[in-house]
Amino acid sequence: MRFEGLDLNLLIALDAILEERSVMGASRRLHLSQPAMSAAIGRLRQYFNDEIFTISQRKLWPTPLAQSLEKPTRDILLRIRSNLISPPKFDPESSERRFRLVVSDYASIVLMHAVMKRVYLTAPRVGLEILAFSDRVEDQLQRGEVDFVVIPSTSLIDGHPSQHLFADEFCCVAWSGSRQIGRSISLRRYLQVGHITAQLGPIRGLSFDERALAQLGHRRRIEVIAPNFTAMAAMVIGTDRIATMHHRLAAIFARNFPLKLLRVPVRFPAFRESLQWPASFHMDPALMWLREIITGVAAEVERTPAAKMRIG
Repeated sequence: MRFEGLDLNLLIALDAILEERSVMGASRRLHLSQPAMSAAIGRLRQYFNDEIFTISQRKLWPTPLAQSLEKPTRDILLRIRSNLISPPKFDPESSERRFRLVVSDYASIVLMHAVMKRVYLTAPRVGLEILAFSDRVEDQLQRGEVDFVVIPSTSLIDGHPSQHLFADEFCCVAWSGSRQIGRSISLRRYLQVGHITAQLGPIRGLSFDERALAQLGHRRRIEVIAPNFTAMAAMVIGTDRIATMHHRLAAIFARNFPLKLLRVPVRFPAFRESLQWPASFHMDPALMWLREIITGVAAEVERTPAAKMRIG
């Protein structure tokens, strides 16, 4: 299809190349041969009368014109997908759609397990793909590569709609057999003992409790960095270390593992979880349906005290 002399298929090729920065990566993404992708680059150069890309160290580097085309191209493709390609109606009972969500292991247990069950009861053929956080989450949302992100309200991504889900507090988790840690812990002891913290995604950054402590002028001893919140809880078992965790998740673990929960000797701000989705798909009937289920389950989580939390 052409519009004012431009083959619109070239916009798909341009978007893939801008994302992958390589002919091989773009060709794999679009299931094209490398010669076909190279030909697409040639046609882009001819149409725009610009090199579009230069090659350096085996990578494609966009020219200033190509950089200026990146956002408009992405927006056009997203609007085509959301307004023309996506079906106008959504029938949960017959749909086989697969939704992709970026969710932490915390929200997977506290929220998504119940969401999954509710989706199964009303739409048994619908699939849910739960993805871990990465350093690409903003780009995934911008490109419409994911349908939803369950994210802390302090980390919301600009330019996309969001909705509050539920709030949580924090507590300390320790092994129930530890003789060094009793049923309560002072601030001095809290700062002395070894801590286990979590790293979500490939880039290590300050966790919520580290930031709060730093603002108060305190510093704790981090001895273990776990890959997620679930591992944090398991890793304190058999040690005299502690972990600072979301209270709802910790209460669930304490019923299934030899753990004890202690009040945090520092006043941390409440944790608020939010739901975010691509702005271009705001009116997608399927996303509106799933959004209603997620927010409905979240409202139940919000009303449930941490001590009474159950999986599902």
